[in-house]
Amino acid sequence: MTFLSDSTAGPVLGSLAVEKRLRLKPPGAVKGCFDGAWWPRSREPVAEFSALVTALAADSGPVDRIGFNPAMWDLTPRTLALETGFVRLAGFFGLDRHTIVVIGARIRRLTLLVVPPGADPAAAERALEAAAAPDAVGSAVLILTTSGTLGPAGTA
Repeated sequence: MTFLSDSTAGPVLGSLAVEKRLRLKPPGAVKGCFDGAWWPRSREPVAEFSALVTALAADSGPVDRIGFNPAMWDLTPRTLALETGFVRLAGFFGLDRHTIVVIGARIRRLTLLVVPPGADPAAAERALEAAAAPDAVGSAVLILTTSGTLGPAGTA
């Protein structure tokens, strides 16, 4: 499915067990670079962002916006339509390619490490755990390289 940058996509329902691919730091943890990590199944933003928003809304309330680096995702609409409302999607090339920012009324600002979709499952699990550890302060490249998700040059 192809979307123009000014289009609205949706509704897409179902989370595809995103809960197993999303880890958040516990309350009171050191902020560091990330509030947690997420391992999407693909680079398809409508399905993946819909699943993430659904999973986060259960515990943190509705999501208003998601900021991401467009170089890491397939063509993305500006708005995602869900049963609960709309989520604005904003691409920022200045944002680290392995990072997304989620904003909502109760969420405020949640910065997540994005583990590449094609990552080895064991390496992805190590990256999820490392980014969500209470004392984690490493950068995206450091966490992903140390976990074995990225090669030594920081490439997926």
